[in-house]
Amino acid sequence: MKACGCKRSRPGEERSKTPVYKLAIIDFDGTICSTHDAVRHVIDLTFASFDRPAPDAAEVESAIGSGAVASDLFGGLLGLEPDDPERAAWAGRYREIYNGGEGLALTELFPGVREGLESLAAAGCRSIVLSNKGETSLAPALRHFGIDEHFEMVIGDAPGFVRKPRPDSYHTLIAPRFPGIRPEQTFMLGDTETDIRFARNIGVPAFWARYGFGNAETCKALKPERTLDAFNEAADFATAAG
Repeated sequence: MKACGCKRSRPGEERSKTPVYKLAIIDFDGTICSTHDAVRHVIDLTFASFDRPAPDAAEVESAIGSGAVASDLFGGLLGLEPDDPERAAWAGRYREIYNGGEGLALTELFPGVREGLESLAAAGCRSIVLSNKGETSLAPALRHFGIDEHFEMVIGDAPGFVRKPRPDSYHTLIAPRFPGIRPEQTFMLGDTETDIRFARNIGVPAFWARYGFGNAETCKALKPERTLDAFNEAADFATAAG
């Protein structure tokens, strides 16, 4: 019998190329992009636009680290009741300033994101963005950094959107788009407790971006399945069982 001359794979070589996970749900702020300085700057501008003094820096840091959406962030900083219409007014002004260019000007792509997305795609793991950030600001930022082509869906806060950590967006938007991918083949990558709790609520592993802005003590206590010190570690975890 004639030998085929094919190169034999080393033990485990083929397995390393097979994705354990087939879908990455990825947060934006503090995971893909470093927006901390942008968010803090625009918060200050928002307070100034209402002729109010900026809040204490420690309060702002805590609010950003919680992963709260704009209306809740300002509700907390201003001590507003949950149904106070001022929440929406402040969030609207914040987004107007942020999307007017002040936000993107201070936004940076985290090191390793571009390479990490390419590695995930090469491993057969598809990627989407799921953020509580206003949807209108997500696509321009992804295009600005030239990474928009890596995402099959970009989901953000918009009318009718149910924010993380509630599971609605997964069941109504994500799962129907990827009917052949089971929860155990999916992971959630994010930097705050909101992302980890969302992962728990939809029954998928939580990959915690420790390099982001989340409160470290709180996130550790939630026991994420994986902890990343750089974005490009995601592809290694996506192809490594155990």
